[in-house]
Amino acid sequence: MTDPDLEIRSDKFDRNSRVIVTDPGAVPYVDLQPESFSQIISSNKKLADRSDWIVQTPVGLLVHGYKQTRSILRDQRWISVLSGISMLDSLESTASDLNVLFERARRSIPDVEIPTNFTIRPNVLSVEGEDHRRLRKLVNPSFNSKNADRLRPFMREYAIELVESFLKKETSEIVQDFCRPYPIPIICRLLGANDKDWESFDHWADVIFSALDADTDAVINRLDEVSNAQKELDEYIKTLIEERSRNPQEDLVSELIQNQVDGDRLSSDELVAMVEALLLAGTDTTRNQLGAIIAVLADHPEQYSLLNGNHDLIPAAVEESLRYIGAVRTTARLAVEDIEFEGKIFPAGTTVFLGLHSASLAETDDPDGYSFNILRERECPHLAFGSGAHHCLGAFLARAELQEALKVFVERIPRLNLISPVEWKPLSMGIWGPSRLEIAFQDLSSNKVFTAGTNDNIEKNPITGHISEKDEDLLIRESSKKRFEIQKSIPYLIQRPKFPPIRRLLKTVFTFGKAFITWKIVDARKENEVKKTVLYRRVREAAEQLGPTYVKLAQLISAAEGVFPDALIEECKKCRDEVQAETWSTARKTIENELGPLNDIFKSVDPIPIAAASIAQVHSAILHDDSSVVVKVQRPKIQDQVISDLKVLAWLAPKFVGRIPVAALTNPPALVELFAETICEELDFNLEVANLFELERALRANPKNSWEFPIPNLDYVTSRIIVMSAVEGVSLGNANEMHLEVEEISDVFRQMVDGLLEGAVIHGIFHGDFHAGNVFLNHEKKIGLVDFGITGRLNGERRIAFLRYVVGLMTGDAEAQISGLRDLGAFPDDSDIKTLIKDFKLERDDFDPLEMSEEEFVAEIRLLVKDLLTHGARIPKELMLFVKNFAYLSSVIQDLHPEMDLLEEFEKISSSFFTRNGVRVATEVGFSVTTDDISDQSLRRVAGIRNSERTLTWSALQNRRNEAIERLPVRSVVEEIS
Repeated sequence: MTDPDLEIRSDKFDRNSRVIVTDPGAVPYVDLQPESFSQIISSNKKLADRSDWIVQTPVGLLVHGYKQTRSILRDQRWISVLSGISMLDSLESTASDLNVLFERARRSIPDVEIPTNFTIRPNVLSVEGEDHRRLRKLVNPSFNSKNADRLRPFMREYAIELVESFLKKETSEIVQDFCRPYPIPIICRLLGANDKDWESFDHWADVIFSALDADTDAVINRLDEVSNAQKELDEYIKTLIEERSRNPQEDLVSELIQNQVDGDRLSSDELVAMVEALLLAGTDTTRNQLGAIIAVLADHPEQYSLLNGNHDLIPAAVEESLRYIGAVRTTARLAVEDIEFEGKIFPAGTTVFLGLHSASLAETDDPDGYSFNILRERECPHLAFGSGAHHCLGAFLARAELQEALKVFVERIPRLNLISPVEWKPLSMGIWGPSRLEIAFQDLSSNKVFTAGTNDNIEKNPITGHISEKDEDLLIRESSKKRFEIQKSIPYLIQRPKFPPIRRLLKTVFTFGKAFITWKIVDARKENEVKKTVLYRRVREAAEQLGPTYVKLAQLISAAEGVFPDALIEECKKCRDEVQAETWSTARKTIENELGPLNDIFKSVDPIPIAAASIAQVHSAILHDDSSVVVKVQRPKIQDQVISDLKVLAWLAPKFVGRIPVAALTNPPALVELFAETICEELDFNLEVANLFELERALRANPKNSWEFPIPNLDYVTSRIIVMSAVEGVSLGNANEMHLEVEEISDVFRQMVDGLLEGAVIHGIFHGDFHAGNVFLNHEKKIGLVDFGITGRLNGERRIAFLRYVVGLMTGDAEAQISGLRDLGAFPDDSDIKTLIKDFKLERDDFDPLEMSEEEFVAEIRLLVKDLLTHGARIPKELMLFVKNFAYLSSVIQDLHPEMDLLEEFEKISSSFFTRNGVRVATEVGFSVTTDDISDQSLRRVAGIRNSERTLTWSALQNRRNEAIERLPVRSVVEEIS
């Protein structure tokens, strides 16, 4: 089953001559973690020195080159993300999406009123094209230097009032005493608002802007406060507009009401949006930028002294601060069509973050733009106010405010004496600046010197994090191409041969036949249950004798709980832990064939493997630099054997169609195809290492979760060998010995589900082989993952389809679930969604199948199986891997915490997912539901519990499953299928 998205994109873009930025490894990966402004300077310089103008970060693509950032800002093919959401919100089919997501994010917080509607009114930030040009024509005349200069006397007067008030004290906390209060009265004067309302405006701006914090948990806890502030501001502005409509004054609101172009005026909603945008943008940015200017000047006293003696330098100081320490560091843009730019392709729908601050630092004619210097002789352009169609309307006003405030400050305060280190807002905030800046007005007797942390000494500001090496990204790119070729080859590889490999066919038939005949003869007189168990043991032993292909098949069966008999699953699980290892001499030969003489690389290698699986085994080793590593060694001749086995399976599979229950339901040829896709990629360890890098990047995008991954040594990675660091810990299945608290178990469960969900539907990649040997938990409760040979990948429309399915599960929307499954390939493309929902009774709520009689229950199962066959149901590879992982996770957590309430966990996981990804879900899927939907309804349908049940534990779910199995006469179902 080749990936159709790969085929489509292959035809659409020529990957040999151009770089498609969304391809794996197409651009360098950067995960720097600055903790202070000085480290921001360090990280930006690292970016400029060591990477291209665009990089991949944990949160998305970042453009940090000045010319490229400016070009994208000026290109109408790129729209603001806010306008993209606004356009989505204007569609009837999606009008309630953001409100629904907003509500679901709130459900995880008890006893708090859920906010009402969340809307985006039309304003210059939320519209594009002709709508944007129309609004700018109507408002631009009011935002000019003349109107800004008209307010300069008041700016100076109010700045003097603030400074004089705190000069009466020996010390001052400048943020609270000067920066915070300064912009609000100016905006109020500009708008024509009453002076007595300054404090209300200050409160509204502060609360509403707190919603821009990247810390989603913090935002969740403030949503009701943000909603109330929005309502209060709305009412105030509407009242002000009504008053000015009746009685115009010499203020901005009156001017905006009267402005017209060719008879066109701003609507009521547009007026409200414009005034609110000005209030919010014109206060928080200005107060933070003013604080940043004072902070950076405190670290550069010689330049502050220059300002004291020469006020003509004030404008230059303001511009340099905007460039060097801008309050707004990034903005985002969305490609509305396929765009080719500087040799790189941005497919339609690509979102990029534009590093306004990093781009401004990099662009200067002076030798070093990473230092603060108000005396630059050459032009130092910056992007603090953006560029192009969305250039900041209030730029004239902001410059005037900053210049007047700084002039008053330096006139009255000759020296900046910091009496404590400057504290800064969290870097996660959308608008950033100092949160606390204390100064004294007399010379300090103490010899202790405090700084604001804005210095440019990069060598003394080491930064944690990672910039990918070229070899790492090259491996990812090359592996992506190789993976694409493998997928294209699968149909030919599994095409049923006229004659299979005779020798391998005979051995396969003989081995399984011998196991079956032995069972028939030797075990015939044993009790029925014992007899079945012995049969499954003999089948498992036969699979191990036949080698890796059949061992891998057994491993897949072992994860399919609920599909195969429990005794068979338990027997197949032994293939994970008890696979016979190759001899040390064989393993050593493979290592030396791939890497060269053993002693040239390793100080020592343990000849006894610490693990042995179907494809490879793992040995502990020590390199000559004394670092401890593990060596993963592929079994010899496995590639030829797997290809031969696949041809045998492809020849045998059609013979089983309709002959056994599982074969009838799952379509053996399709299963062989799925199995081929899975195992073929495992045979090249370069692909596994590339998978590791990509999955690590995806999972680390959520800072709430902490993972441990092995670190490969790329000098010692080949298609058959991986040398890497070890992942320590206890197998998750044995975590009982760690005596975990109940909440710790819940945390592990949520993190594992988060990783699966966000990896699949947000990043398009997830670990595809959770089992006892691949998932660990260390003493710090950090989850470790190993073995990335099997990885689920969802590209393009397939990722969107899976996202639609998952969102449907979370919201109880059966139509979204079925349409997502159909687009994934679980049903034919021409399947009718409503018919599938009706036939499978997917909208039957408040129903318990265990309340049916035995005859009704059997009839229900027969009908279900018949409908699955009739509608051509099949299991897409990605869904199979996802469900297999969840089955393993469920079995482990059930043992660790059988009384965990699944309904509660489902609600928390869903709420957390929507909180972090709600806007992206809305823009990518356009998913529309009502606020009355119950998010756990899908889980109730699957579990078969009524709405009156308030809890569902693992133990209760297992009991229900056992009862259903006991009531199911297997013979009747088999007869129905056959």
